[in-house]
Amino acid sequence: MTPENCPPDILASLIEIARAAEARTEATAFHSEKVARVAHGIAKALDRPKNILERLLLTGRLHNIGLVGTRDSVLRKTTPLSPQEFQHIQEHTRLGAALLAPIPQLADVAEVCLAHHERWDGSGYPNGLAGEEIPRLARLISVADSYCAMISERPHRDSLPRPVAAEIITEERGKLLCPECVDGFLTWYRKTDGRIDLF
Repeated sequence: MTPENCPPDILASLIEIARAAEARTEATAFHSEKVARVAHGIAKALDRPKNILERLLLTGRLHNIGLVGTRDSVLRKTTPLSPQEFQHIQEHTRLGAALLAPIPQLADVAEVCLAHHERWDGSGYPNGLAGEEIPRLARLISVADSYCAMISERPHRDSLPRPVAAEIITEERGKLLCPECVDGFLTWYRKTDGRIDLF
């Protein structure tokens, strides 16, 4: 993290771009805000310092900014994606990183944009990173992102009940998801019952 702060007007514009990208479907509207809140809760459960907690709120809100380049036909599709469509949607990680890369103060956020779909066992994308190769904040955002996606309805599937989503997160500890981050998630979940207060 650089000590300098990114100009507030630039941050506000970037957050609005990210929100607008997700607002194209009712299912994904406010997704990144939910991820930001859950990630903050996980980090708090792990006793992370205040500056990390604040950074995670920003990172969560911007982690999917690359969806601005995803076609509506793919984002709203109600049937399984073709291999080509899946490859297209995967590109949101690279695009998000590329959008933020010119802003030195957001280098760590760009890193999370790129790596939040990497998986602990190396099966994720775009670079197949594994374990501690994955940036720490990206590992944390990945757990929050997975939970928020599961409890939300998507064009191709129904939402899962919160306890079922938490059970799946638990099962993926040390497989797809960082063990430490899952432990923090479970502490947050026990305190909140997995509810996300947006307003």
